[in-house]
Amino acid sequence: MKSLYLVDKIIGRLLRAIASFCLAALFVIVLANVVSRYFQIWPMAWFDEIVQALFAWMVFIGAAALWREKEHFCVDWLGAILGESRSGVLLHIVVNLLSTGFLALMTWKGLDLTLRSRAVTPILNLPVAFLYASIPIAGAVMTAYSLAELCRSERTLFKPLNATTHETKT
Repeated sequence: MKSLYLVDKIIGRLLRAIASFCLAALFVIVLANVVSRYFQIWPMAWFDEIVQALFAWMVFIGAAALWREKEHFCVDWLGAILGESRSGVLLHIVVNLLSTGFLALMTWKGLDLTLRSRAVTPILNLPVAFLYASIPIAGAVMTAYSLAELCRSERTLFKPLNATTHETKT
């Protein structure tokens, strides 16, 4: 169990590091482009290609990091009303099943798109598949975390309703 916790911790740090690097690189490149255009120092024809790649990776990997930590925005008024009742747990399972299905489909279609892509970017000749690869990678991570959450929810659903510990009095 400790090894799974360690792997989870490493994945979390890696996801955050990639998203943070992409954000910092975007900031530096956009700033350099603004300065370059203002002072007409040097042309940055490759600017759009790098920005697109960094933005794609930041968005999808950042989404996976947020998914792992359950930090995505959600409207949970019905879940809050139902609480930890069987209905609340069942609602949580249904929502999780829908999320897992969507994420699995996103992963599959993203992988298909990545593998079919033969195009290269016009200036740097980078494979466009590199931009698309963030979709199946992030989707696979989010699907795995959704499946883990689904397993936890199922255990809660099948737990006895009034599970209390019986203590013997002396």
